[in-house]
Amino acid sequence: MGYSSYKKIGVLLFFLIQLLPYALFAQTNTEYFAIENTPLYQIKTSDVNLAIRYKKGHDIPIVFIHGSWDDHNSWLPVAEELNKTVTNSIILYDRRGHSASSPDKKQGTISIDVKDVLSLLDALEIKKAHFIGHSYGANITIELANNHPDRVESIVLYEPPIFGMLKGQSEYKQILSEVQSEMQKSKTLLEQGYIEQGTFNFIEKVAFGEGSWYSIFDERARNTMTASYATWLDQANDPERLNIKPENLNQFKGRITLITGSNSILVYPAVAKEIKQKVNSIELNTIQGAGHGGLISHPKQTANIIIAHLSPEKNTESTQ
Repeated sequence: MGYSSYKKIGVLLFFLIQLLPYALFAQTNTEYFAIENTPLYQIKTSDVNLAIRYKKGHDIPIVFIHGSWDDHNSWLPVAEELNKTVTNSIILYDRRGHSASSPDKKQGTISIDVKDVLSLLDALEIKKAHFIGHSYGANITIELANNHPDRVESIVLYEPPIFGMLKGQSEYKQILSEVQSEMQKSKTLLEQGYIEQGTFNFIEKVAFGEGSWYSIFDERARNTMTASYATWLDQANDPERLNIKPENLNQFKGRITLITGSNSILVYPAVAKEIKQKVNSIELNTIQGAGHGGLISHPKQTANIIIAHLSPEKNTESTQ
């Protein structure tokens, strides 16, 4: 190969390198829930500043509520999928004590989380919304529907961790004991100052399964979860967390969809099964190959269930 050929290759590589930043920016720009379109900002409610991303649209708004360890980012992949199909307003926010929202100043309770959601609706002048909750966010969603049904159009619950439903049942004795033991181990590690080890143990042994620390979560999520340890400890000391009554959802008039993963730690499908047996109108959906983090690992399948939930014609039960 002659000098002129090398020179041509060199020129071509130069132009490709110059174009690379533009290609990367164009790729980032296709994501709707990013700074270019829906920047994260704080909104002042009655007594807390909540960080939100708000995509305005038509029809009844959709509000996503994240779980104990991550923040609104855990729902972003699903929100991106939904945005391709639905015209509803979409709201994602960091719960009190998480990431860009105000920290807890005293012992938190699930009723405070519920109050924060209502205050957020009031601040945005929203009368009613569809609520989609993951993990402890699903517990908050249940409390919203039970205690404030006038503000709730419908609910989607992704694996609410109401482990108390399994107590006293021999078929669940071993799996419940294993999870409770690991939960206490995580709590002890965190209280002793072993922040990363306690967080890691909880994520892998109580919540998302072995290997999930690296296979499901990126560096941002791992750092966020580690930084959220104090909020989880606060939640673990909340006596109200034991008083959630999913069976009271039988009084709720809106649609209810429950999601579980086929690969979840066994207590989660067990809780889903018990809820299904106690709530007559609930629709149970299983995402094949997903675990407790299916909203991150299987966003399209999760979004499809939500889209079916929002549609008037839908199946009673399905497997994705």
